[in-house]
Amino acid sequence: MKIALAFSGGGVRATVFHLGVLARLARQDLLGNVKIVSSVSGGSLAAGLVFTSAGFRWPDSDQYLHEVVPRCLSLLTTRNVQRAYVLKSLLRPWRLLSGRASVLGDALVDHWGITGSLSDLPVEPRWIINATCYQTGKNWRFQQDLMGDYQTKYVTDPDFRLSHALAASAAVPGLIGPLLIRSKHHRWSEFRDDAWCKIPPKYQYLHLWDGGVYDNLGVESLFKPGEGLREGTDYLIVCDASRPLGSETRQSRWRPGYLKASLRLVDVATDQVRSLRARMLMEHFKSNPGTGAYLRLGLSTQRIYARSDSDGKPSLTHDEVRQVSQIETTLRRITHSEFSLLFRHGFEVADAMLSTYGKDALDRTPRNIIAFKAA
Repeated sequence: MKIALAFSGGGVRATVFHLGVLARLARQDLLGNVKIVSSVSGGSLAAGLVFTSAGFRWPDSDQYLHEVVPRCLSLLTTRNVQRAYVLKSLLRPWRLLSGRASVLGDALVDHWGITGSLSDLPVEPRWIINATCYQTGKNWRFQQDLMGDYQTKYVTDPDFRLSHALAASAAVPGLIGPLLIRSKHHRWSEFRDDAWCKIPPKYQYLHLWDGGVYDNLGVESLFKPGEGLREGTDYLIVCDASRPLGSETRQSRWRPGYLKASLRLVDVATDQVRSLRARMLMEHFKSNPGTGAYLRLGLSTQRIYARSDSDGKPSLTHDEVRQVSQIETTLRRITHSEFSLLFRHGFEVADAMLSTYGKDALDRTPRNIIAFKAA
């Protein structure tokens, strides 16, 4: 089995949910089967924590459970990146010249230890960090050996800080702000005639926003309608930790009415795009059994277990699932209780869906079941 992972956005709520999903894969010793990871926003922060906690490589299952998870638990429950971002914005206003997201990038270095550059990442699994380019309106991708989009073209072998790539991916409109890239600082190329050809930059400045504005599931690079899964993979796991849209929830008094309305419209449009992509994926999985699974935050695993032969498994109650589903999309420090519930929810959703709908595919994979102890 060659696994492709898509990690959605959703702030620290998504970060912890995705960590729980990885724990389910690790319990079945499947982390070594992951060939590519595509992430957005909070999902990019989750993948960033995993890679850096494991020394800029993808951990094996044992290392993930016994080293990476405890470190992530400690960082997420003791360090408040959102507060650090606000303080740095006030104390170092000159950093805003590179865009507000650059200040978030600095906070990720200082408080989470996200150091290094894209070139430090391993070749496998390939990690695609997704952002949205304001100038082109397209999906901008950061990778170990490439960054750019198909209209702006690309920078090969980019010397670019990993923390700033993550900050661009998580630059939520209204919460953070864009990352500013000065094109003259990079060498731009276009691939034609089987070779990379140097070209002049098309824009003087580029503004990169949260990848969720374009594709909050992060699946575009992994799945194409009518074509199927990306070459080199045969099982796609989509981890959707988006918060249900529901009714208006932005009650901040300091935001003027027009800004709240604008942000609400962004939420509505983003949710519609996510819903369309989710339906497309689920139709593909139904038509092609054993090719993937869609893991959704807020799913009641009790109902799934009740329909299978695993109804004796303990799971979160409906109220606990509702509680974690309503955690806001922020980058604040979370409590130990919130981490435990979100982590367990991610683990249980992955376990219920993979055991029920992906059992045949997983059973074809040789594995070594290892002990798992919840954080």
